[in-house]
Amino acid sequence: MAATYSSFMTTRFYSPVFNTALFDGAFRIYFSQAYESSALKIYHLLQTEDPQLWSQVKKWSSDSKEHIFLLIYPDMNSIEVIFDSGDKFGTNHAIFAKDWEEGLALGLCQPSETVNIQNQLENIRAYLSTWLEKQSLLNFQDVVSENQAEKQ
Repeated sequence: MAATYSSFMTTRFYSPVFNTALFDGAFRIYFSQAYESSALKIYHLLQTEDPQLWSQVKKWSSDSKEHIFLLIYPDMNSIEVIFDSGDKFGTNHAIFAKDWEEGLALGLCQPSETVNIQNQLENIRAYLSTWLEKQSLLNFQDVVSENQAEKQ
């Protein structure tokens, strides 16, 4: 399902601090305009540092018509209000991740002197790699189930 800005605004993931967004294919990046340089840097590094992962995400999005929502919150308190502790992934400067009907929501804290952007990117890439493998397995299981149902 293709997400719209208005449908996103009605979710638990939306924050009034999101006054700017970057939409590009598979990614929907929401952030405060004050964090624009960080958002653009994250977007650029995701695209250039792991082109294979970038291609996999684009293919998944094209096939599923869903998106990766990269949500940059101003602080950890803002994230913890929206995501459950079980949604946390990674160790140092963790990200929070939750599947939902529009795709995948990834919440992270605005990079700063104490929040290292490289650590965040490592966590994002690791999570996306694992998550995409899981999606492939789920799709494979769906195909097998459909084939079995047709045989009966």
